[in-house]
Amino acid sequence: MIEIHDGASAFFASDFHLSSKTPKTLEAFENWLISVAHDKNLIFLLGDLFEVWCGDDFSDSTTERVTKAISQGGAAGARVFFMHGNRDFLLGETFAQTCNLEILPDPEFVMAGNQIIVLSHGDSFCTDDKAYQRFKTESRKPQWQAQFLSQPLEQRIALAQSMRSESTQHKKESTMDIMDANPDAVLQAFKGRWPDGIYVGRSHIVLHGHTHRPAVHRHSTQQTSSTPDKRSPDNHSQPFEAQVFDLEANMRIVLPDWDFDTPRLEKNSTQPGKPKGGYVVVNATGKAELVPLPG
Repeated sequence: MIEIHDGASAFFASDFHLSSKTPKTLEAFENWLISVAHDKNLIFLLGDLFEVWCGDDFSDSTTERVTKAISQGGAAGARVFFMHGNRDFLLGETFAQTCNLEILPDPEFVMAGNQIIVLSHGDSFCTDDKAYQRFKTESRKPQWQAQFLSQPLEQRIALAQSMRSESTQHKKESTMDIMDANPDAVLQAFKGRWPDGIYVGRSHIVLHGHTHRPAVHRHSTQQTSSTPDKRSPDNHSQPFEAQVFDLEANMRIVLPDWDFDTPRLEKNSTQPGKPKGGYVVVNATGKAELVPLPG
């Protein structure tokens, strides 16, 4: 378990999806990381830092700039952690060592005051998406990864592009509900039972990304699958808006994705979407702040 020490803060963000096609988002990431990388601070990048990762032997201007930013953050006295997402689960220790990046397991635990926060990328909670969960189970096996990484880099890039196309088509053909966190899976996570059946330990707060549905949810631990509306297990739900609050038991915080390059259209509008992003700050006493970007 990682503890937030007195005088320090922990910063949580995810789903940057950085690539050569996201120069504005990359710049926003660099500026943010340097701005929060102070002595003793903890910075948690909870998955999908990159749009795709084909192996640690791949390098371009984007990976070089990310490496530099993370290295500068460490030089400023911060610890920078990374948790695998569904896009960059092949990122390995070779890359991490080039910039002093600490790779975390999923889940991982953080102590803030007397509150235990369980961290996850979040895709583990999307248990209704059976096709994705089958792929995740297979692609996390050492044999699958060794076979994939043994292929020439050009072939890996082509395969990754093909898998991304299949994933995009899968999303188009699926309902939105199956790509959101399953309420029962979330409830069990509070109790320490992970979706794969392993007991990982109880927590007060669940913090994750992945779904691109930023919000703060307050759950009832009495929720069961027999509840009439399985998709509405919250006692209360708030949008991800600028606010400061104390962490409370049964709270789930969903991080926003970042997109400063090609933001989607606003719902029911023909106007271009606004750049988006954001992060969560938690101090040693359990005080939390939501910071949407641009501010």
